[in-house]
Amino acid sequence: MSEKRDALVGVVIIAALVVIAAGTLWLEGSSFSGERTEVAAVFHEVGQIKSGNPVKLRGVRIGRVQEVEVLADGSGVRVHFRIQDGIRLPEDAAVVLSPESFFGDWQAEIHPRTRFPHADFADPREAGELPGYALPDISQLTATADRISENLAELTDRVGIAFSDETARNIASLIGNVEEVTERLSDLVTQQAASFTDVTDDVRRATQGIGDAALEAQVALTRMNQLFAQAATGDALDDLVALAANLRILSEGLQDTNVTVQSMASRVDSAFTALDRVVERAESGEGSLGRLLADPTMAAGMEGTLAELQVLLQDIRENPRRYLRLSIF
Repeated sequence: MSEKRDALVGVVIIAALVVIAAGTLWLEGSSFSGERTEVAAVFHEVGQIKSGNPVKLRGVRIGRVQEVEVLADGSGVRVHFRIQDGIRLPEDAAVVLSPESFFGDWQAEIHPRTRFPHADFADPREAGELPGYALPDISQLTATADRISENLAELTDRVGIAFSDETARNIASLIGNVEEVTERLSDLVTQQAASFTDVTDDVRRATQGIGDAALEAQVALTRMNQLFAQAATGDALDDLVALAANLRILSEGLQDTNVTVQSMASRVDSAFTALDRVVERAESGEGSLGRLLADPTMAAGMEGTLAELQVLLQDIRENPRRYLRLSIF
C-alpha cells in the first residue's frame, strides 16, 4: 500500500515538473510545434516590454518577445523576437511597441514604416535588424499632460497680466478706429467706382468716335478706289506727269536765272563797294566833293553862283535880243 502511495507521489511530482517546465518554456516563447524564426529590432527605448510579451502582425499573434538587451554603447535597446516560420513581413517592416491593455501588458506589432511617418524610429545597427519605435506609455502621457497644464497655467497668468482694463480700452479704441477706417475706405471705393464709371463712359464715347472715323476713312478709301478705277482718272494722272515734267524744266530755267541774278547781285555789290569808298573819301575831305562838304564858304559861294546863274537864265529868257542878234541876208 505504501509502495503504491510512493509511486503515485512520484508520478504527481514528475507531472508537476513537466507542467512547470512546459509553462516556463511557453512563457519564454518556446514552441513545441513548427519552426521558429529569429528577428531583432533596435529601439531608442522600450517602455514596459519584456520577455514573453506577444508579437503581432495585423492584429494576429505570430510569436513572442525572446530577449531584451541594452546596446553595448548605451545608445539604444535591442529586442529579439521569435516568430512563426514562413510569415512574410512587409518590405518596409518596422516594429512598434505599445500597451496591449490598461493593466500594464505590452506587445510588439509589426507594421509598414510608412504607417507612422512622424515616428522617430531607431536606425538598425546590423544587417537584418528592423527599425523600432515605442509609443509613450500612460506615465509619459501623464507627465506630458502635467507639463502642458503647467504651460497653460503660466500662459493664463501672462494673458491675465497683459489683458488689463487699459488693454481692453485700447482694443475697443482700435476696433472703433478700424470701423472708421473701413467706412472711409467704403466711401472712397464708392467715389472711385463713380469716377471709374465716368471714365468708362468717356472711353466708350471715344471708342465710338474712333469707330465712326474708321468707317468714314473706309468710305473715303472706297471712293478713292472707285476714282482711280475710272478712265478719266488715268488721263488726269498723265496730265499730272506732264505737269511735273514742265515744272522740272521751269526749275532748271529758274536755276539759270538764279545764276544771272547772283552775277547781277555781285555787280551791284561791287557798285555799292565803290560808292562806299567815294563816301568815305568825301567824308575824309578828299577830292572836290570832300572839300565842298568840308568847307562851308565854298558851299555858300556855290549857292551864290547858282543864284546868279538862275537870274542870268531868267534875264536871257525875258530879253533874248540883249544877248542874241539874228541877221538875215
